[in-house]
Amino acid sequence: MRPLLHKLAALLLFLAAVAPIHAEKVSTLPAPTGYIDDYAGVLRDDSRAQLEALCRELHTKTKAQLFLVTIHTLDGVSKEEFANQIFHTWKIGEKKTDRGVLVLLAVDDHKYRIEVGYGLEGILNDAKVGDIGRRMVPSLREENYGKAASTSVEALARIIADDSHITLDALQPSAADALQEAPPAPEQLPAMPPPDRTGPMLGVLFTLFPILLVVGIIILGVRRQLRGGGISPGIGGTGPTFFDSGSDSSSSSSDSSSSSDSFSGGDGGDSGGGGAGGDW
Repeated sequence: MRPLLHKLAALLLFLAAVAPIHAEKVSTLPAPTGYIDDYAGVLRDDSRAQLEALCRELHTKTKAQLFLVTIHTLDGVSKEEFANQIFHTWKIGEKKTDRGVLVLLAVDDHKYRIEVGYGLEGILNDAKVGDIGRRMVPSLREENYGKAASTSVEALARIIADDSHITLDALQPSAADALQEAPPAPEQLPAMPPPDRTGPMLGVLFTLFPILLVVGIIILGVRRQLRGGGISPGIGGTGPTFFDSGSDSSSSSSDSSSSSDSFSGGDGGDSGGGGAGGDW
């Protein structure tokens, strides 16, 4: 009997020691070290680095902060409350503008939540965010967390960038992808020879020549009559005067430069509970 009790006691001690490993609370989460915080350890290093670079560029160019956090479990808290607590604790987004957004993945609970700050609710409404979340579900069910993270982060970043009328280099396709996606070149048509204008010009000259000849003969005859009759018409005139005109033009150019900001964590932003979530 005693050996059985000893085994049960040892099992209870083991479970008590192991349970806190996956029990997560916002108050005990480590401080963020970047925009992509993989506490559940489900993202590959290269995938995390690419998303981190994208979020850094997004913040530098649009002053909007996009965070992605993975955890094991919500520890009995609703996904809405957990995401809202992270948002408030980390102060995602810049102060006064509140342009922040958080993607939360609770891996063991199979739940996700996209929380949107006040300043981005106009372009990231609940319906649009809900659609982005549903796009992650097939990858989440396959435990392809890197693809799910890229699906949500890239879609959110693209919407924010388009609204700010800027281009994110981290979203541009590679050279190989660009070649594959480029449409085939249109078939080249043979060049057409320039139109021959010699025929029409000769026709105009042959038409005008007799008229000019008749006018010249009439003018010459009138002048001879005036001279021969001794009549002074008292008419004086001047030849036509021609004017030339010109214009000056000038052009100017200006250069611009951009600077990038290093990661500094949340900058005082807040959320009012806008967003969407679901299960997988």
